[in-house]
Amino acid sequence: MGPERGARTTVGTVLLIVALASLVGCSSGTDAATAPATTDIGATSDPSDTTTPRGPRPTRYQPFPSEIDGAAKLAAARAVEALPDVRQVTYTQYFGYLPPNASILVEADFVDGGGTTYDVRLSQSPQGWRIDSVLPATAIPPLQNPGALIRRVLTSDRITLPWAGRVDVAAGLVSDAVLRSMLAVAERHRIDVSVLVSAHPVQVFGTDRRSNHPDGLAYDVGSIDGRLVVDPAAAGLVRQVMRIAAGTGARQVGGPDDLDGGDSQYFSDPTHSDHVHVGFDR
Repeated sequence: MGPERGARTTVGTVLLIVALASLVGCSSGTDAATAPATTDIGATSDPSDTTTPRGPRPTRYQPFPSEIDGAAKLAAARAVEALPDVRQVTYTQYFGYLPPNASILVEADFVDGGGTTYDVRLSQSPQGWRIDSVLPATAIPPLQNPGALIRRVLTSDRITLPWAGRVDVAAGLVSDAVLRSMLAVAERHRIDVSVLVSAHPVQVFGTDRRSNHPDGLAYDVGSIDGRLVVDPAAAGLVRQVMRIAAGTGARQVGGPDDLDGGDSQYFSDPTHSDHVHVGFDR
C-alpha cells in the first residue's frame, strides 16, 4: 500500500511545493553545518517532540557531518518533508553530484504507513541550492508467483530494502546476478540497500550513458552493519564490501575510495562518496 500511495503524490502536487521548498535551498547551509553527529540513517531526534494522535512527531532530517555537501542534501530533504503524504525523511544519497547541478535520492516514510523513494533535482546559485523537481518512484505490481531467489532476498534478515526497492524485487525487475550478489555480500555483512531500479535516473548523471540501475543490473548500499557508508569510521567495512561485491562478478564497484587506482572495476568520485555502487554487464 505504501508505494502505491507514493505514486499518488502527483507531479502537479509536487510542483506546487517546489517554490516553497526552494526557499530552504537558498539558506546559507547553517543547518547542515550544525547537524548533530548521528549513526542513524538520516533522521535525528528533537527533544522538544511531543506525541500526537498518530504517534511521536516526526523528526527532521539532518545530514551526516562528513557529507561533501550537506546543504544540498538538506535542501532535498526539506522539499520531500513538505509533501503532504510524507511523515519523515529517513535517508539521502547522491544520484549525481556535479555542481552547479545535483540529483539526490531521498527515502521517506508516509503518514499512513509505507513509503517511497524520490529523485530530487537541484541547481546551485550564489544564494544556495534551489529545488527544480521532486519525482517519486512509480508503483509497480508484484509478480503473482515470485521465484525462490526473489523470495530469499525479500525474506532475508540481513538485507534491508527501501520501500521502492522491495517493490522492484517483488515485481521481478532485478536481475538474478544482482539478487545473488546481494545475498553473497549479506553472508558477511548486514547491508541496507538504498536503490535498485525505481526512482533512479535513466542516464548516468551529467552524461548520455544509460545507467545499469533502470535495467535491474545494479544496486547501491548506503549502510553496512549499521554504519553509514559516508561515515569515515565505516571505511574498513566499505572496503570489505566493495571487494566481496567485485568477487560476485560485478564489473563496476564504486565507493568513497578507489581500491586500485582505476585499473579495474573499482572507481570513486564525489557522487559515490556516500554509497557503494555495484553494477553488472548487460
